[in-house]
Amino acid sequence: MKLRPHHLLCIQKFTGHGYDEVFTKHMTAIVNKLPGGVEITLHKGCDDVCVACPHNQNGKCVSLEKVDKLDQGVLNACNLSFGQTGMWKDFADKANELILTTKEFDSICGECQWYSLCKDTKEETWITQVH
Repeated sequence: MKLRPHHLLCIQKFTGHGYDEVFTKHMTAIVNKLPGGVEITLHKGCDDVCVACPHNQNGKCVSLEKVDKLDQGVLNACNLSFGQTGMWKDFADKANELILTTKEFDSICGECQWYSLCKDTKEETWITQVH
């Protein structure tokens, strides 16, 4: 599965809310696949989550500046790079340890439209345990 680096965070904080019903159903399906041991590749550009995103216009993200900044923040905080491949759990655990449970979360995600929802989301309210 191809994932943008910042989706390591979004997926772990996902509680069933999204841009619209199509996106939310798609994201739920992705979230539900991950605990089974899925291999992912950190991808630059539209990924498997973006398929149903309304910001994806013909394979190009219309919010590219924002998502590139989010991706770079995750890559830097976790010492990762585009093209790296590994198991979802390993990447998710690293992002959780180095970002979601630290002040890096505020720094990286503070300007995102979903920030307040994610900030208030506790692990026990996630749709599934995805890390």
